[in-house]
Amino acid sequence: MTDRPTLRRWLSWIEGLIPAQLRRDPVTRRRSLLALGILGANTLVGTALLVPLSLIRQPDLRTIALVNTSGCLLLMLLGVLFLRRGSLWLAGNWICGILYAGFVYAIFRGGGVRAPFAICLALLPMLAGIISGRRSGLAWGFISVATITGFYVAQAGGVELPDINDPDTTVMLAFGALAGTSILVTWMTSFSEATKEAAIVQIEAASTQLAAAIQEEEKARHAADQAIAANAAKSAFLATMSHELRTPLNAILGYSELVVDELRDRGGHDDLIDDIRKVHASGRHLLGLITDVLDLTRIEASRLELSPTDFDPAKLLREVAEIFIPLALRNNDVLTLDLADDLGEVHHDATRVRQVVINLVGNAIKFTRDGTVTVRLRGDPDLFEIFVEDTGIGIPIDKIERIFEPFTQVDASSTRRYEGTGLGLAVCRRLVSLMGGAIEVRSSVGRGSSFTVRLPRRYTIPERPVSTTTSAF
Repeated sequence: MTDRPTLRRWLSWIEGLIPAQLRRDPVTRRRSLLALGILGANTLVGTALLVPLSLIRQPDLRTIALVNTSGCLLLMLLGVLFLRRGSLWLAGNWICGILYAGFVYAIFRGGGVRAPFAICLALLPMLAGIISGRRSGLAWGFISVATITGFYVAQAGGVELPDINDPDTTVMLAFGALAGTSILVTWMTSFSEATKEAAIVQIEAASTQLAAAIQEEEKARHAADQAIAANAAKSAFLATMSHELRTPLNAILGYSELVVDELRDRGGHDDLIDDIRKVHASGRHLLGLITDVLDLTRIEASRLELSPTDFDPAKLLREVAEIFIPLALRNNDVLTLDLADDLGEVHHDATRVRQVVINLVGNAIKFTRDGTVTVRLRGDPDLFEIFVEDTGIGIPIDKIERIFEPFTQVDASSTRRYEGTGLGLAVCRRLVSLMGGAIEVRSSVGRGSSFTVRLPRRYTIPERPVSTTTSAF
């Protein structure tokens, strides 16, 4: 391609006059640039044409020529307003209409078909086609041919038209018309080529960006596939390992209980019984951790199935409270219940609801010293809510969302006071979401926290798409 840096700079300056809606695609942008360029060239050529027109010897003809040309130039500049309003079609046809009126009048006053400016009608189809489109170009081509034909038929039929009697004036005007037409055709050709090159460069740049975007998308999709595969492998590994660990661990817990019973029957082994109970408690803690890991991996792999039944949530909360009374007394906490006994039964997986409540109440007591932990139950015909409120240490606002992430704790330092793996709340949120509900938290540092579990009164098992297996024989 030919390098034209000066013309490219002009194109950049002219582009600033084009409204944004005409710069969205390369084709419309190119036509808009051509419209402004042609408008400017016509203005310059028309202004230069005023010089030879002022040298016409016939006063009346000179006045008419100057007024006609000046009026056409001024009216033609209104095409910029139509272009600024985003209408290329209107701008192009307006420019051609004004030029047509001026040319026809010049042809009429200059002797008809042999008038010097008759050649200028050939510019109109080219201008209209470039600015307003192919249909406008064809229309103005037909109009130009019809006009010349009309003048020819009229003159051939004996109609006399005004003529230029001075041969020098005729030669001068013919020179101006031919020179102006040649200049405009040359300008339009060169400017069209420059805008075409700019459009090609723009399209090539867009194609390069699109190719890069497609390549990045492919990389991202490949990385996502690898991440999904790695996550599935991790989930499968954790599920398998958790299952393999639970079996021997349950045996250890069972044997430790048998040993404690045997030593208690023999008597005199209190120290040994305390040690074995510590082993049993540690095993229970480890079993809870393994259960949380197994539940989390099953939920992430969409392999955890719920078993909904009818149960009384008030009765379930009382059972959970009885479990935590010893821990609350150890922390010098007051555990209170505020239950709506008239709520009735709900249809959910009671085991999973109990697991969520145990996690929330256990956390509330663990992070509360010399305070109060309150469990409330409320409901309406559509849903029921469980509130677990405490007056403990609270959670900073910037860490509230993080507490629901797996293996995340508010205090993750090596010197933290409270034990835990950071899995409990992550499992709670996923279980509640799986049951069609939501869990919310409000907290203030030093004043305590409030967790709200909101669930529909009746859980409906989601329908699964039926898979069809085809076999070839």
